[in-house]
Amino acid sequence: MKIVLFCLLNMIAAMCFANAQSQSFVLNNVLLPNFKTQQLEAVNVAVENGKIANIVPLHTPLQHRDFRDGQGKVLMPAMIDMHSHSMGNSSLDRSDYQYIGIRGTANAMLYAGVHGWLDLYSDEKDILSYRDNRYGNSRNEAFVFAAGPCFTVPGGHCDFGARNRLINSPEQARSELIELSKSKPNVVKVVYDHNQKKPTLDEATFKAFIDKANELGIKSVVHVGTWQDIKTASEFGASAVTHLPDDKMPEGMEDLLAKNGTVVIPAVAVMTELLYMHQASEQKLQTSVVGLPLTKTLVDESLLQDYPVSARHPRFLAYLEKSAEQQLESNMLDAVLRLHARGVTLLIGSDAANLAMFQGVGFHRELFHLARFGLSPWQLFKAATLDAYEFLGIDWQIKVGADAHFTLQDPAIFTDVAKSTEVQQVYLYGRLVEREALLDYAKPGFIQYAKLFLGFER
Repeated sequence: MKIVLFCLLNMIAAMCFANAQSQSFVLNNVLLPNFKTQQLEAVNVAVENGKIANIVPLHTPLQHRDFRDGQGKVLMPAMIDMHSHSMGNSSLDRSDYQYIGIRGTANAMLYAGVHGWLDLYSDEKDILSYRDNRYGNSRNEAFVFAAGPCFTVPGGHCDFGARNRLINSPEQARSELIELSKSKPNVVKVVYDHNQKKPTLDEATFKAFIDKANELGIKSVVHVGTWQDIKTASEFGASAVTHLPDDKMPEGMEDLLAKNGTVVIPAVAVMTELLYMHQASEQKLQTSVVGLPLTKTLVDESLLQDYPVSARHPRFLAYLEKSAEQQLESNMLDAVLRLHARGVTLLIGSDAANLAMFQGVGFHRELFHLARFGLSPWQLFKAATLDAYEFLGIDWQIKVGADAHFTLQDPAIFTDVAKSTEVQQVYLYGRLVEREALLDYAKPGFIQYAKLFLGFER
């Protein structure tokens, strides 16, 4: 018995020692992005106890018993998806669902090389308690930042039951916000959308909501439907708006948003991906979301069979054809370029859990489509890292003293953003993540699926 106990203790000690060793090492010969100069700087990096301990020029080699050759890969700061929903992946018509829950989302994101995501609508108790536990400190998964519920009116957009808070008056808006603020959401999400047949907040309630959020020091993200919605949100002092309207952006809108410091999370890929696949050649389909190895690894094949949209789904096909006629993509492209040229901050958000936007993969498709619109890789990766950090009030930059969260990427991502899906390695607190193990939750089998569905896995 004593021998067994002794061996067990030795095994535990060895495991702890190996884990500590894995968080202290030297990574020589990597390229660190300098977003100010838009240059890749060749450096050597030392990691100690999960933190960046030293960064020196390439000609100053660092020594450590755990020496790793970065092989000239890019040391990319941790990227964040700024608009997602931790529900899983859905078929086009919602008839089939790959439910993976919050933990599955956290694993899918990290597998895809995304270290964090902003959840903009989930059951508030589930998502906020999960966030508070910060599981990424002790196991390999991405970090969640969360709004909690969606604020809307009865029957309005995202009124699906327990996952929302319904507000019908300025008094209700203020009281509900005060109550939620006790849970310290990272942001608050509110719907102000006049582009649907569904009801939405009246102007007085919306203003009271934004005013109270600002008073409480909580950033607000507004789901919008029209340019007038965006104008009102900006004038009322909303921190950010998400989505772009279908029609062309009015003149002067970019000046208003720049003046008021309104951030835009365009989430264009949720529509442009469908248009990209519409009547596409087989060769073009291979560059769409359904052709990516990353998608095939993370997403059930049954869900991918819905794409491209065809006569099997007449309602969606009609919507696609109407969108093409209205030049929706051209209007979005025009808005993105004008907003960027005026200096409006654009953040990368996939709206994952929606049409063809799969967890983890959708983030890369947003990068891809914004690159198609004309934004440079430097602009996009800055939006996915430094600009996201600033909005969330965190500091994940690669610098001495910071937590060692990063990915290793091919330098080609700075000439072809599409290669961002080809993640080489993922590090979390200096731990080299075993990505294949993440698939147990990101793409669960039946038993694991049942555990997630029944809420047994946290």
